[in-house]
Amino acid sequence: MPVDPVHPSLLRPEKAVRACVLALDTTAGACSVAVVDERVRASTSVSMTQGHSRHLLRLVSEVLSESGLSSREIGAIAFGSGPGSFTGLRVACGVAQGLALGWGLPVIGVDALTSLAWQAAQAAIDSGESCAQDLLLVALDLRMQEVAHTVFRLGDFDLQLIHERGAWPSPVLPVQLGSAQAAVRSFEQSACSRVWLAGDGFDAHALLADWVSERGVSSGIKLLRPESAIQPQAWSVARLAQIGEGLGQAVDAARASPFYLRDKVALDVDEQAAVRAARNAARAG
Repeated sequence: MPVDPVHPSLLRPEKAVRACVLALDTTAGACSVAVVDERVRASTSVSMTQGHSRHLLRLVSEVLSESGLSSREIGAIAFGSGPGSFTGLRVACGVAQGLALGWGLPVIGVDALTSLAWQAAQAAIDSGESCAQDLLLVALDLRMQEVAHTVFRLGDFDLQLIHERGAWPSPVLPVQLGSAQAAVRSFEQSACSRVWLAGDGFDAHALLADWVSERGVSSGIKLLRPESAIQPQAWSVARLAQIGEGLGQAVDAARASPFYLRDKVALDVDEQAAVRAARNAARAG
C-alpha cells in the first residue's frame, strides 16, 4: 500500500509567517533561548535541571547579541508553558512577562509536548525517510514517578492543515499524566510501521526504555529516537509561536501562565520517605 508523501509545507512556517520571535524554554533539563524570524537567527541550549533563573537572562542577552537584532525588532515573546518542572515553568513565564511588559510585546505560551513532537517531526523530515502516517510518541518525565505522554501523527504538522483547522496539531490520544506503565499502555494502542520518539521519559523510566527495546525487536516496528527531540528547545517554541500568532494565540503579558497537569507539585515528607524506601528496596533486590 503506497504511503502519502510529506506535504512540502510541513514544518516551514517561514513561508506563511514572518514574525520575529524571542523564545525561552526552561521546561525540564535544559535552559534554552532562540531568536527566530524567517530563519533561526541565533539559538543556544545549556543542559541543567536547576538554576535556570541564574542563567536565563544572560542567555537572552547573548542570543540577541549573536542575532544582530535589537529588542525593537522583536515582534513577540514566546515561552515553553509546560507541563514540566514547576520552578522552571514559573521562571520562563516570569521572564517572558517581564520582557514583554518592558518592550510592549505580546506573549505566546507553547506547550512542551507539542514542542517535542515538532522537534521529532523536523528530524523525521530531515532524515528523508518519513511519511505522513508516521507516529510521534512523546513522553516527558515529570518526576514523582510520573510521565506526561501523548501521540501525534506526523502528517498533522502540515502547515496548510494547521491553518485550515485554526489550531496547532492535535494529538491522536489526549495528553495524559501517569506512570510509565500507563504510558506503555497508551503507546501500545498506536499501530504504525515507523514511529519517532520524543522526550526524556524514554530515558528516565526503565519500563519505557525496556519497552522501546523489546517492541522494536519483537514487532518489527521501526522505532527512531532523534537526539534533537529529547528536551524541549526554544527554536521549536519560536516556530510554533509564529504559527500561534497567526492563529490569534498571542496574549497580553499579564495573562500569560504556565500549563500544569497536576495541582500537587511536590511530595510531602512522608511521601518522599516512601519513595526513597522503594528505591532502596529496588536496589537491594
